[in-house]
Amino acid sequence: MNAWLLDGLVALPVLWVGLTVLAARRSDRAGTVVAAWGAVAVLAWSVATVLATAGDGLADRPVDVAWVEAVGIRWHLGLDAISSPLVLLTTLVLACALISLVRRPPAGGSTAPLAALLLLIEAGVLGSFLALDMVLFFAFFEVALIPMWFVIRQWGDPHDPAGRLRAATRFLVFTVLGSALMLVGFVLVRAEAGTFDIVRIAAGYHPSGTTAVLASVLVGLGLAVKTPLWPLHIWLPDAHSSAPTVGSVVLAAVLLKLGTYGLLRFWLPVTDPSWELLVPVVAGLAVVGIVYAALACLAQTDLKRLIAYSSVGHMGFVVLAAATFTVGGVQAAVFASVAHGLITGLLFFVAGAVKDRYGTGDLRRLSALYGRVPHTAAILAFAAMASLGLPGLAGFWGEMLAIRSAVFPATALPRDTYVVLAVLAAFGVILTSAYFLSLLRTLLQGVPDPDTAPAPVAEPVAGPVADVSGWDWMVWGPLIVLTVTLGVAPGLLLGPVAEAAPSLLGSP
Repeated sequence: MNAWLLDGLVALPVLWVGLTVLAARRSDRAGTVVAAWGAVAVLAWSVATVLATAGDGLADRPVDVAWVEAVGIRWHLGLDAISSPLVLLTTLVLACALISLVRRPPAGGSTAPLAALLLLIEAGVLGSFLALDMVLFFAFFEVALIPMWFVIRQWGDPHDPAGRLRAATRFLVFTVLGSALMLVGFVLVRAEAGTFDIVRIAAGYHPSGTTAVLASVLVGLGLAVKTPLWPLHIWLPDAHSSAPTVGSVVLAAVLLKLGTYGLLRFWLPVTDPSWELLVPVVAGLAVVGIVYAALACLAQTDLKRLIAYSSVGHMGFVVLAAATFTVGGVQAAVFASVAHGLITGLLFFVAGAVKDRYGTGDLRRLSALYGRVPHTAAILAFAAMASLGLPGLAGFWGEMLAIRSAVFPATALPRDTYVVLAVLAAFGVILTSAYFLSLLRTLLQGVPDPDTAPAPVAEPVAGPVADVSGWDWMVWGPLIVLTVTLGVAPGLLLGPVAEAAPSLLGSP
């Protein structure tokens, strides 16, 4: 039964792509509605799959058959407590995104093709989270990335066609080149370990020698581009600011997790923490990204770009935690990834709503939203507080556990260095609080600076401004509820992850 569930989790979104295309022949709205129902069906299937596989280990191999037998590539799928939360996050966010398209279609033409592309992205992402063969992971990785080029290029910022083409192309070039490096690294691992099977590699491979180091570097580079790790992040702000709202939501909440999940599942098992420079350098770059992103956010004048840079910082916490090579670090990385997906997805939804209502995301032209759209402003304040790490909300645990894991890294790593990195990361938390509080004061309470504002305070696009609608509550509500739930009951996620984490670190 589990085999059918795992295969179906990949096949179902593809099936709904076909149904969406067929329904779109009747009308664009019909295609969009069918896609939204498809995303809900995939969400339900993912919940059933996670419940049915709870407690199963990857060694149970419910789906493991030859695919390209000549070179040892297998159709090997599995689900454990590391991938299950990310699978559920993916299906939830895609369901929210596609439901939102029914009422809030972006500019750029028909909506049904956009919905079909999002379902195709979902299939690629789910396949990536289930894949236990390195080449299979690479193949699904590409399926998830390429459709996003069309999403940004066709449905991105209608006022800047050249900018959205440039952003889409930069996104594709960076991520595809990163994927190519990752694939070369996988081939080198295969030469050393004799298999592409990551379960066997994690259990019995002991990396050593120049080839193993090179393989680890290449795999890490490819995944660092997608995470993104500073200084390989430069594609991200433009991609977010040019993408439609649903594109930004999916990119931040789902696609970035391909990089962080890949680091946990495919980089940790092929890397020896005792290597002198590699792992501490990765941790150091993560902390640089945390501080750099916070400083960059303080200088932003566009709401979506600010949220995009904040993602660079939050992903820095995930990478820092992963680079400790401890069970606590894996817990922190998974928790921070899920928390970021929920919170940043919500932030981009609200940022899109503000831009739809006022026609701009320019912070110099927006102010006093508490008085204009109080419910929208309150949700934005909630998401910002969650993102800066307010205790009681999900964002707090991801950051604090990442810092704690850096204080107690694996014994093979230089603890004094990691303690310094933990202190700098904590300073990054303070800077994060500073830019989010500044944003709330400016956007929700403040007035524009007449010396710097390019135009008067933005007025509604047409007629009175609508506040949060029932449809918005349906889309945003699950993200809000889960942000609070994981904030007050983090053990729901941390406990299962702790049981699965040793398998990533070469322990039984």
